[in-house]
Amino acid sequence: MRTLPIATSILLLIGCGADLATSLDAAGDVDAVTDGDATADDTADTAIADTTPADTAPARVKVGCGSGGWELPGEVVTLRWDDGTGASTVADQTWNVTLEDGVTHTLAAGPAWEAVRFDLPHPARVWGFAVQWDRVPNDAAADLVAGLYPDLGYNGFDFRHDDPLWTGTRCAGAAAADDGWVSYGFEAPVEVAQPGLVYVAQLRAGAAAPAIRFDGSAAEDCAAFAACHSSVNLPEAAPTLYDGGVTLTIPADFMVRLFVTYTDDLAPAERLFQPIAGAPDLGSHASWGDYDGDGWDDLLTNGPRLYRNVAGAFTDVTAASGLAAAGQRGDGGVWGDYDNDGCLDLFLYSDGVTAPDTLWRSRCDGTFEDVTTAAGIADHQLQNPCDQGEAGAYSPSVAAAWVDLDADGHLDLYVANFLCWANEGTYTDNVWHSRGDGTFEDWTGTHGFSSVRTPSRGVNPVDADGDGDVDLLINNYRLIANLYYENKGDGTFAERGALTGLAGHLDTHGGLNYFGHSIGTAWGDLDGDGDLDAVIANLAHPRFSSFSDKTQLMLQDAATGRFADRNTDWSGPVSDAGLRYQETASVPALADLDGDGALDLVITCIYDGRPTDFYWGNGDGTFRLDSYHAGITTTNGWGVAVADLDHDGDVDVAATHLFANQVPPAGHWLSVAVVGDAGANSAGIGATVRVTAGDRTQLRYVQGGSGQGGQDSRYLHFGLGAADTVDRVTVTFPGGQVVSFDGPIAADQRVWLSQSGARHAGWGPPQR
Repeated sequence: MRTLPIATSILLLIGCGADLATSLDAAGDVDAVTDGDATADDTADTAIADTTPADTAPARVKVGCGSGGWELPGEVVTLRWDDGTGASTVADQTWNVTLEDGVTHTLAAGPAWEAVRFDLPHPARVWGFAVQWDRVPNDAAADLVAGLYPDLGYNGFDFRHDDPLWTGTRCAGAAAADDGWVSYGFEAPVEVAQPGLVYVAQLRAGAAAPAIRFDGSAAEDCAAFAACHSSVNLPEAAPTLYDGGVTLTIPADFMVRLFVTYTDDLAPAERLFQPIAGAPDLGSHASWGDYDGDGWDDLLTNGPRLYRNVAGAFTDVTAASGLAAAGQRGDGGVWGDYDNDGCLDLFLYSDGVTAPDTLWRSRCDGTFEDVTTAAGIADHQLQNPCDQGEAGAYSPSVAAAWVDLDADGHLDLYVANFLCWANEGTYTDNVWHSRGDGTFEDWTGTHGFSSVRTPSRGVNPVDADGDGDVDLLINNYRLIANLYYENKGDGTFAERGALTGLAGHLDTHGGLNYFGHSIGTAWGDLDGDGDLDAVIANLAHPRFSSFSDKTQLMLQDAATGRFADRNTDWSGPVSDAGLRYQETASVPALADLDGDGALDLVITCIYDGRPTDFYWGNGDGTFRLDSYHAGITTTNGWGVAVADLDHDGDVDVAATHLFANQVPPAGHWLSVAVVGDAGANSAGIGATVRVTAGDRTQLRYVQGGSGQGGQDSRYLHFGLGAADTVDRVTVTFPGGQVVSFDGPIAADQRVWLSQSGARHAGWGPPQR
């Protein structure tokens, strides 16, 4: 966010956007308001007028000049932001902006796109819009060109200039009858199947060209998404720096109205994922872990805050567990039994340079003790105090994961250290190897791990190549290549990000090499071919979109070990694989949320007002967006984690709030809990599990942490569809030991499968 130098009192900012809140006015129109009032489900307040469906509307006729001269249906919803009075135009101002290339641009001079954003809260048909024009040509037959445009990145101000949903004309003479107001009616409505942002815009060619008036309102600033709705794009500015020019928000509202009818009106209570009444509001990170061993997943969130799950109800036990006693900071954490006593321990990471990471040992009675010093874990660093002087003695850790690096049965730790925003300095990641006696030795920069400072954001251990040992993918930010450490099976690693394709897509711009702003990753078999693929969430600003990675669906070719992005075409708002382009995708989670055997996808997005995307998996590496019916209303989400929190046989979602899965079941299911040998990785972290039912085999793995410091349940969920029994379950433990469990195994239960070959059925664990 950056204030621009201007010659007036109106403030312009790069960035900023808003949700469209609406209320029904006396005339039956829906007027946009920004009163800050929100409903309990975090969606915008919306009142919807009665509408006439397009297929039952009376025949429409051409009533005006130009291609936009079609009449509107008899009853429409009118969306607006303006206060009703046109005050001025951008062409009348002396606003200017100096960009990074040193060139100063005067907004009045043009060319400049003038645009207004509208947020459709429901699937809709757009029938037209109205614009209040100024500087209208004297020639009554001259064209006034305007259009409806799709969104670009969901930031609230960028749109796809070159890909209009509709563009057309009205003659200048139409503006004379109503103080410059001109309505544009479409011959056929534009269908908007997925709610979201659309824009009405016109390209003003120069200072004397037709301009859209703006009103006299003025937000104090545009920092909040809901504050500002209108923008000016300079398409020819800084072409060597930016794609599509530079877009600037303005705090006044352009005089534009949008005419729609809604094709669906789903009540919040009818959505497929319901906020759990009485559940605590969570922080930005979530890690599931059954710390008390009762078979119910408990939840850690940042703070730290620890919530015990008692039959689906959550109680704050932060103080009772001992985590609050020391007053230590915890911006997130991951669960793992590092001392192999059968109880999950906890590693808390701190993303500031003034607070250390800490290790908490479970006493197996529901309480924890701080054993950081005794275990030999030292977060002290001398690389960059981040302008904090002596207080800046620690690394800013933003993620961590438990992983058995050398398959000795003892969990090790990888800690991702980020950067100092104050001076752009980065840090080296930490690697802690367990000696097997409760203490750790420092493997940082050794055994094949890099000592180079990188802006790391995510840690994602998994046996990606299926050879029996656990590999690691490290997400890097700031357009830096991701690191993929392939486990060589002898306690050493080889970095093969570029070789496998997991480093990201290399783009060269201005003589420099760029990859992506990777934040989180989710592993899963996206296309049902029996190997693990990866969803890598990337933040990708529209102005840099030609040389920075968007979110990737990396499908593995098991024959070569290489990964390729299934998204091959981002020329529209949705990729050819079904992903919507959101600028700020942060952390993905994969789970079979409808029980049909295909992995579905949830991706949170950071920055104020940015919604969470929900996708149904097609089972072939492609997805279908359905955020509207899903109802996961989280905005500005840093993370998502999944678990069957209420033992009803489906997977629920934690993403700032807890959402209970109410999707009608597609059939049967199986929950699998992996149990390591006594004295060796009791939770089976890093194990991969294959479940075969009929002619279908599904693949899952036990997480030790994922993405930006979150963690899904260790209890693995498999949707079986119509199959009511399982033929075989195969577990591959870290180190390559394979244990098979032959069926028939009844569906609709949890089974505990031990490394020894023992099995147990029931929600709770077998007796130790």
